[in-house]
Amino acid sequence: MNEVSLAKSSFLKSHWFWPVAVAVCVFDASVLVLDGWRSPQLKEFGVLFDLAILLPLLYLICYRGTGKRALVRCLAMACLGIWAAGHIVPDENHAILSEVGFLRYIGLAVLVAIEIRIGVEIFKLAFRSGSNSESDAAIQQKAEEEGVPAWVAKLMAWESRVWRKVWTIFRR
Repeated sequence: MNEVSLAKSSFLKSHWFWPVAVAVCVFDASVLVLDGWRSPQLKEFGVLFDLAILLPLLYLICYRGTGKRALVRCLAMACLGIWAAGHIVPDENHAILSEVGFLRYIGLAVLVAIEIRIGVEIFKLAFRSGSNSESDAAIQQKAEEEGVPAWVAKLMAWESRVWRKVWTIFRR
């Protein structure tokens, strides 16, 4: 076995969710294209189940080792699945979607609350620390704990430093 096929095999073992997700979406699309909307309630349930429950659960199972990051992304994927199902299923066939659509907004509210909490913690770290190197190290550690991409943490640190400078100028 050569090095490239070994790398592909290793990649698929640790990221098996993506080919499975594509297969589920292709299957759903095939059923909808080939059969149309002859039994709309069954198809609405199938699309909603696959996009809002099955795919997020498979993602959570595949990436369970990443901790809170997988759980947050699972919640985000469920909200996205409800939204996508609402656009895939024709409006006249929204029997289940009209009943569960509010869950998307509850999930989004939870995600926004999580983002606000992380942002406040990063701002506190940037304002509390004396030097930029101490601040950067603390922010980088917090970002890794919360699963925030490094570039987002750096951008938030830069923004908080700007606000800290504005605050010191304003206080003078």
